[in-house]
Amino acid sequence: MSAQCHITHKLHKSVCVETAGKRSVRKMTVATNHFGKEHAGTDFEEALSKTGNGIYNVLLVVTCSLILLAIGVDLFGFSLVVTAACDLDLTISQKGILTSIPFIGILLVSYLWGYVSDTRGRRFSLVVSMQVSFVLSSLCSVCPTWQLLGLLKFISVCFSCAANSATYTLVGESCIQRMRSKYMLLMTCLILLSPAAAAVLTYPTLKLDFRTEIWFGVSFTPWRLLTIILAFPSGVGALAIYFFHESPKFLANCGRKEEALEVLRCIYAMNHKQSKEEYEVKTLNMEERTSRKDMSLVRAVFEQSAPLFRPPLLWRTVQLFYIVAVVYITNNTFLVWLAHILNLVKLALETSATGNICKLISTENVVNPINATNVASEATPAAISPEVCVGAITDNVMFTLIASQSIFSFLNFVISYLPHRRKAVLITILCLSSLSGCLLNLMPEPLSSVFFFVIFTCTCLGMGILASYFVDLYPTSYRGMVACLSIMVGRGSTFVGINLVGNLLFHHCQVTFYSWSVLVLSSAIAACFLPPDVLPKYAAGT
Repeated sequence: MSAQCHITHKLHKSVCVETAGKRSVRKMTVATNHFGKEHAGTDFEEALSKTGNGIYNVLLVVTCSLILLAIGVDLFGFSLVVTAACDLDLTISQKGILTSIPFIGILLVSYLWGYVSDTRGRRFSLVVSMQVSFVLSSLCSVCPTWQLLGLLKFISVCFSCAANSATYTLVGESCIQRMRSKYMLLMTCLILLSPAAAAVLTYPTLKLDFRTEIWFGVSFTPWRLLTIILAFPSGVGALAIYFFHESPKFLANCGRKEEALEVLRCIYAMNHKQSKEEYEVKTLNMEERTSRKDMSLVRAVFEQSAPLFRPPLLWRTVQLFYIVAVVYITNNTFLVWLAHILNLVKLALETSATGNICKLISTENVVNPINATNVASEATPAAISPEVCVGAITDNVMFTLIASQSIFSFLNFVISYLPHRRKAVLITILCLSSLSGCLLNLMPEPLSSVFFFVIFTCTCLGMGILASYFVDLYPTSYRGMVACLSIMVGRGSTFVGINLVGNLLFHHCQVTFYSWSVLVLSSAIAACFLPPDVLPKYAAGT
């Protein structure tokens, strides 16, 4: 189960609940030994349910939520760091490379960390990965060149991305079934808040004004301090997860049933504030434990992946992967560039320039100020050079990020309660994004144009819906792999999108948004061919 669910635990209503409608959690199996005596082995879900839901589960969810929020803050906050790193003299192309490098790290090692999590343990993966990630992210603050900064950030994300799957798996295998989906939903909503949290940490930090020489001509400035502040939640999460137990289901599946029972006793004792000896389960029965053939990792990956690209799953895989690629490339790409674009819009408005986003950031009639303080003194209203560096995040950027991501997080919560309308909701989201991309070009002034720009990134609301399709439309033995590959497709498309936008947006702004709107609309058309929604039995109360 763990191998299939290490990514799909990210879902809300549909994660790891299929067993609820197939068998009772209060199931006892009886094994007879060679003496003819009967020994009762308690099913794992039954044993876990006896631990209850209490302070241990709440603290575990809070800690795992903090870790997920931390990697989101560190990942998205890095785009804010790049925006403010004026002393590195970055071009638009270099900024695109730097901000997209972390997504390549996620793409390359996500499956490897899933393998480590399934063989060495979920807690082990989190403790090791978050500690190393915190150290490497902090070291980014003293990098003298953008190349070294990109390398350290790449390696850092290669470790921190372990939390994408291990946190959900650890929570899912340590909490009782009736609370599982609620905890998953809470954790997912917090991920959507990570850009807002990054903005809250960034704004006061970049307001500071100091410069201290440290080594090899490197000056310690506010953006370097910001890299440490953004990495700090990862360090706190790495320290906090150390005080929790390994997943009892992982231990039991590995044959370490006594260790699993000891963990269950500790959870029971903490939740009920009673002695561990009062926990009544004495032996565990693991029906789901399966044998594995001896084969190389590459061969195992191929054997697990190949059926997804053969009939009858081929068409569904191509369809869903295409929609996933469009959803991620639209949201993540433009969200990463949002701070830089809004900074340019504000600077252009200070020159008395008017118009929508495209007119204000276009390279035609560019103003290339020596610094941001003398922009308003230019005599002729014109656009601001995309190469200009402000060195701070303005008030309007922070407000836009906090407001938009908070609203998206709330809407994600609302959408989770519409499992029988997910196809219509997904199509609506994609059509709204496509329409907004066209409308922002038609607006005569910047405020409404910025509003439609933010709505254009609303495709993030479809991520959870798409994840639920991977659970419902694929056999159990392939769900983990197809979900893992979907994340890799999404991150890979983001890497391409960030660099594509950096090269096109400031030179062919209107064409870029119109073309992108057509791309999003095509994914909405593809979504029309998804199967009709059927209300799950568990959602109907059965």
